[in-house]
Amino acid sequence: MTTNALFAGVDRAIFAATFAERLRRADVDASFSALERCTTALEVAGPLTLSDLYWVCRLSFVSRHSQLERFDAVFDAVFDTEAGTLRSERRGQEPAPSQRDDDVLVPMRRELADDSTESGGLPWATLPSVSFDTADDDADDLDDLAIPELRPSPTESEMQRPFDLLDEAELERVGALLESAVTEWPQRRTRRRRTTRSSGPIAMRRSLRRSMHTGGDVITLLHSTPQRQPRNVVVLLDVSGSMEHYARAYLHLTRALAIQHRAEIFAFATRLSRITPAVRHRTPSAAIAQVTDTVTDRFSGTRLATSLQTLLHHRTWNTTVRGAVVLICSDGWDADDPAQLERHMKRLSLLAHRVVWVNPRAAAAGFEPNTGGMSAALPYCDRFLAGNTGEAMIDVVEAMTATSL
Repeated sequence: MTTNALFAGVDRAIFAATFAERLRRADVDASFSALERCTTALEVAGPLTLSDLYWVCRLSFVSRHSQLERFDAVFDAVFDTEAGTLRSERRGQEPAPSQRDDDVLVPMRRELADDSTESGGLPWATLPSVSFDTADDDADDLDDLAIPELRPSPTESEMQRPFDLLDEAELERVGALLESAVTEWPQRRTRRRRTTRSSGPIAMRRSLRRSMHTGGDVITLLHSTPQRQPRNVVVLLDVSGSMEHYARAYLHLTRALAIQHRAEIFAFATRLSRITPAVRHRTPSAAIAQVTDTVTDRFSGTRLATSLQTLLHHRTWNTTVRGAVVLICSDGWDADDPAQLERHMKRLSLLAHRVVWVNPRAAAAGFEPNTGGMSAALPYCDRFLAGNTGEAMIDVVEAMTATSL
């Protein structure tokens, strides 16, 4: 088979992304890191035979033996293997001379078989999707030339997946999007006023002072309006064992808060630790490594009430809470007395401007805050959100920066 025409006019990145999407529909876990490996391998390998392409895709996407059968089914459905070329090449056999024709892969097959609803040819935007459940489908209704429904990009699909199902590469990608989502900041009105020309009450003294330049005649009336300054933002991040799958994702958001807007970040498990200098590193890997060295009690038990008491009674840290937006990321599982947590949450709600609680377990169907710590803290929270996916964390950012509840 001539190899030069295998990817003639085909973008390798689009091919890999489309093929990965078909694998996901067949319940094959094609992660973003696997997609990146496949794209890189296709670029480095150069011209490929169909057998070479099979092994590149298989080594990139298949991580478990149970996925092999479905991968083969998707690969056979995607590529035209009418003459058995693919299977003979997999076994290392030389295909028949009649099968070494460039026309096996160059054209996209535009007609479906009469007894099958599966498509052939290279995966492309104009081809129908591969489905394993076609018993109820009507093959006559399929149109090869029809534009298929739009599918979400890998980034959008990752934003909708829970954090505990993302791998390292996907988590960093979602974290970068969360960092870019922090574009506004909560403001507070100060006692100082600034001069304007159209809004607010008349600034009589400033107007009369300006009239001295016009012989005592008030030509322009000046107005005044209160000045606004950024509010303090304090983040309490639960790094206990029950929050292990979510703490890393929350660190990406807190990095943006600490780097761009100078928020104060605290981590707690059995004790409270200030990690603001650690998360301000420019690279996520360096920030996570620094946090790992700073927080020595990570992935252990949870003492939320004791950590809040430390924050509220610390001679330096307690000033950051006054008038601030406090973000607490925790599932509410606390080893301390719920009455103690209720007492400290009440004091926190009186000092802070707004308390936003993020509990990733709240996204579960039928969730109720039945744990002692969560039920004690919930009455003193202004907003209670799930925050288990990237999309849910966008709502958290909006709740923090909202001017009013």
